[in-house]
Amino acid sequence: FNGRIRIFNMNNTEWILLDTETTGLVSPIFVVELGAQKMKGYEPDGEPFRRLINHNTSIPQEASRVHGYTPEILERDGSPPLEAYDDFKKYVQNLPVVAYNLEYDWDKVLVPEWKRLGIDPIGRRGFCALRLAQRLLDPVPAGNCKLQTLRQYYRLPEQGAHTALGDVMTVCDLMSIVLRPIAEDRDLKSYDQISDYAREEWFPVRIAFGKHKGRSIFEAKIDSKLRGWIEWLCDSKSERSRRMGTYYLNLLKKAGDSGQDVEIPLSE
Repeated sequence: FNGRIRIFNMNNTEWILLDTETTGLVSPIFVVELGAQKMKGYEPDGEPFRRLINHNTSIPQEASRVHGYTPEILERDGSPPLEAYDDFKKYVQNLPVVAYNLEYDWDKVLVPEWKRLGIDPIGRRGFCALRLAQRLLDPVPAGNCKLQTLRQYYRLPEQGAHTALGDVMTVCDLMSIVLRPIAEDRDLKSYDQISDYAREEWFPVRIAFGKHKGRSIFEAKIDSKLRGWIEWLCDSKSERSRRMGTYYLNLLKKAGDSGQDVEIPLSE
């Protein structure tokens, strides 16, 4: 490449989009359905992966009411865990794994499960698609970034809510139809650029707490009280509040902190 840094275009990058259905939120958490789709850029590449997994364990009723799986169904249709993950390893190879709530699916569910089963991690940790959506869509026109809320707001196809593979395919649609044009407009052209963007510290432009809850921080360009509140955050004893205040001031500066008309950026 003649001494130049090579940047892999997102459209040529392979990665895995994953979702799990589980026994709940209380540890130990067991996977009952594992769904995944190999991606090439923003588009599905080949057949998806789906396995029901039978751990021979109980499933709380509240979890069964969400995804519909019972011990009887898993005993009949599920695979033994080691067999399921052996197949999953062949599917994933060493590609990065992305999920719509990566901290849950990867950190709290899969990594502890693999450790419990005595197997090495499969693939490598990618980025959180939820974090990417929250940042790219900020301020979120749908009101929140719950997957089914966004599906309904953007009129994406119904893919089978609260099944692992159904939710994976909904995230595929969200990435391709909704997030891709915004990312490209922001000059995020490679997988690494998108991954870094999703990982960077970020705070929503609509204030989420306090007396200014619901207001856009860009109103501080013409509202001295709101501006003062942001500056007060910068001097807070809380490290997170200080980082938030500094982030907002830098955002105002980038937007052109002057007496010009307030513009609240929309993602549509």
